[in-house]
Amino acid sequence: MPMQAEAERIKLFHAKAQLWAVLGFALLLAWFANSGTLYFMVAGDLLDPLASIGFFKDVAMASGQSGLQLVRSSQSLTVFGWLIPLNLCVAQFAAERRARTDELLVSHGGRLAALYGAKFGTVCGACLACQLAFYGACFVLTAIRMGMRPAPGIILLFCAVSAGNLLVLGAFLALAAAFTLWLNNRAAAALVTSLLPLAGVMLYQVQYAEFDAQPLVMQLAAKAMPSYYWSRLCALNITPSFCAELAVWLVAALGAGAGLGWLALYRPQAGKRRRTGTAERLLRRQGKTAVRQTPHRASSFSAALYALCHTSLPVLLVLLGGLCGAFALGVRDSQIVDATWADGRRVGIFPGGSLPAGTAADAAIGTVLSAGLLGWVAVILVAVTAFRQSKTAGAARLGAAHGVSRIRYVVGSFEAQTALLQGWYAVLYLLLAAAAGALAQPARAASFWVQSAWVLQAGYAAVWLVCRLCRSELAGATFCFVTTLAGVIVSVSAPDPAAVSPLSALVFSATPMPYWLALGGGHSIFWQAAGYGAGVTALCLAAGLVLAALRDAE
Repeated sequence: MPMQAEAERIKLFHAKAQLWAVLGFALLLAWFANSGTLYFMVAGDLLDPLASIGFFKDVAMASGQSGLQLVRSSQSLTVFGWLIPLNLCVAQFAAERRARTDELLVSHGGRLAALYGAKFGTVCGACLACQLAFYGACFVLTAIRMGMRPAPGIILLFCAVSAGNLLVLGAFLALAAAFTLWLNNRAAAALVTSLLPLAGVMLYQVQYAEFDAQPLVMQLAAKAMPSYYWSRLCALNITPSFCAELAVWLVAALGAGAGLGWLALYRPQAGKRRRTGTAERLLRRQGKTAVRQTPHRASSFSAALYALCHTSLPVLLVLLGGLCGAFALGVRDSQIVDATWADGRRVGIFPGGSLPAGTAADAAIGTVLSAGLLGWVAVILVAVTAFRQSKTAGAARLGAAHGVSRIRYVVGSFEAQTALLQGWYAVLYLLLAAAAGALAQPARAASFWVQSAWVLQAGYAAVWLVCRLCRSELAGATFCFVTTLAGVIVSVSAPDPAAVSPLSALVFSATPMPYWLALGGGHSIFWQAAGYGAGVTALCLAAGLVLAALRDAE
């Protein structure tokens, strides 16, 4: 076991993912030092720690600049910081499976449990050390800015809150590692684990004012998410009952991670037999139909669309469409994001006809467009599936061998992916519009569909470019989730992002969130949405073509 741990430390030290993690923490620290006063997912009384939840930076409390404010500020970017260790953990576990070094170890008499136990201990220890160093740097920077010397009691409080956050992060990394082993796909694992904090935000932060009145199932679901514990720890809303809940969650999360990981490790042979049987059936089917097929040269668009339709992507999109429908029509009396902009417009995400102002037609449109909050999941599914399929099958090289240029292949594949994504969204929009009653005004419903389709297309084009630029589907999935979460956080934090900081205003305006919020409030922004969608799509496609030409020359 000690030798295995030493081997894992060497692997981690030479991994590129570690460098990206260090760079990510450095950028996050730079953001912290220059972001000014920030409010992340705040609910309750800001001045009373026991009556508020959320993430606070430089928030003056009832006694002015105090040690409690110092501790709160040092933990304020927890909501973003978990992304870096998550990606590092998922990348390390996925690399082991992708390189099949675990099979090599087993063939030499090693044990999978020892291998992945040592790997988790090494990666988790490195992640927690980096996170603790980040907390300490934030604590020191805030103390210098406030011009105060922390008392011993405040330092002990900082250590206790940091320890609680690190325990939650460690349990969360155990779940991420188990999902990576179980799904055998790092992009899917990162997507699943990224949904957990976002779900916690929707179930707890948004419902905080009436949380005790919610059904028991919803309360238990919210307390199963890590963001429930992070938001209370960072707000210093710590009570004896909360400490008991935290202890129970830690035991349950670690137990679930260990159980799911054990099941994933001891099912590989069955998975191989299933894959072998599927391959044999495909070969027999191809052999039977080879005589009837005639050689033809299909366009790159039709070939890419055919390849995508013969994956699990259509099934996943159908399932996601059902989830979007249940969210838009089933969630009642809940404004997921509700803000009033400086010009007086009320904007947000209002499912289930919960738009507090406007006509019945506005409420119906808002219900339909509330599914756009989950549209980023479809963007990730299409982009990740298409990129992974092209990467593993070598479609670009195969097309070049048959006389198809790389430029033509890039354009054709982008068109096919766009057609599949927009076709799914058009069907979903039509079904939701019919169910919500938005089709009573067909011209208005069609106008809002065009605008929302442009916004969705801009988000997809950006993720598509990031995947190709970084040569990693995980990079695209992370980018999409970060932009979505950043847009939601900034929109909830302050109606006017420019009042928070110039960086917040830049981040907010670059994300699709302000367009979704305006459309969800029943405000038509046809030219802004079309200009944003067309401009981002054109820029990303042009950059992708330049990148393809450069790599073709290489």
